[in-house]
Amino acid sequence: MSNHKEVKKQQLNPPNVLIKTWCTLDRDEDEQVRMHAMKMLLGTFGDLESVIEFVKNKNIKV
Repeated sequence: MSNHKEVKKQQLNPPNVLIKTWCTLDRDEDEQVRMHAMKMLLGTFGDLESVIEFVKNKNIKV
């Protein structure tokens, strides 16, 4: 299936507050906190481009 990534994106609907939290933690001064937040974002979305697209589409301020 060549559109597997597109299908996954369409099915993705994490709570906005969770994404806001991870984006906030990604700016924390503690490197371990930042790394974990980014790991969670990338694990949920697959890549940074998808994270950015989701945040923009949901009007989440980061």
